Amino acid sequence: MNHNTLRPKSTTRRMLRFLLPASLAILFFMWIGLPMLIAFLWSLVDPAYPWSYQHLWPQSLSFHHWIRIFTGTNIVTAIGNSFMIAGITIITTAVLSLPTAYALGRRKIKGKETFKILMLFPMMFPGMAMALFMGRLIFTWGFSSTYTGVIMAHTLIAIPFMLRILTVSFEVMPQELIDAAQNLGANRWTTLWEIYVPMILPGITAGAIFAFVTSMEEFVMTFIIGAPRIITIPTILFSYLGFNFMRTGASVVSLILVIPNVVLLLVTERFIKTEYMGAALGKM
Repeated sequence: MNHNTLRPKSTTRRMLRFLLPASLAILFFMWIGLPMLIAFLWSLVDPAYPWSYQHLWPQSLSFHHWIRIFTGTNIVTAIGNSFMIAGITIITTAVLSLPTAYALGRRKIKGKETFKILMLFPMMFPGMAMALFMGRLIFTWGFSSTYTGVIMAHTLIAIPFMLRILTVSFEVMPQELIDAAQNLGANRWTTLWEIYVPMILPGITAGAIFAFVTSMEEFVMTFIIGAPRIITIPTILFSYLGFNFMRTGASVVSLILVIPNVVLLLVTERFIKTEYMGAALGKM
């Protein structure tokens, strides 16, 4: 009787163990995989055989639109600008965030919790409103239509992510480990390189990923502050999303925008342990 009672429960557990991962896989495919597949197919549509609603799949595939984008637009310059701006944004964001994050995470400061809330305000403001105000300020400073102005704007948007992650990274750092290193005779530089740096490296990496993706995908700030001189991948992408919507061209540029982010995540996963990376991302 006991065996008969336990069988349905064990069967239910096995079904749940199968259904939960399967449901997540289906959801992931429907949410990310399917749109990526459709964008990839649209980027390869042969202009001689348009993909209409009568056909489930394109009749013919070609690299015509990819060749046209790379030969007929400034996409190469835009790619270089996007990577350069994103790279400098990561550096400026980290440099500005580290001292503040250390103070918030390791020091007893009056009003610290209030400041933690205030530092997230740039994430709460509408992008267009912030771009207009920031654009006016940068124009007053004389940095309009310059790389410096665009990097300043991207840093403003990315710094809350980096600052929040690094603050928590410093907060969860065991004080006993630091005290043990100092008791063994470690000076400040040794403690910094042997204790602090290894323990906050996952947080820096997670913050760098957020800063990179935020900078690569930012359009409003780049357009308002950098136009017409500064061209990035999103500015070209949005040119295909206007009144004369071109699905094929937009698909090519969107894939060019997404591929670096995917490669970055794969490279990060390769060089940093999964549990450390997950812990750093989970601190958000």
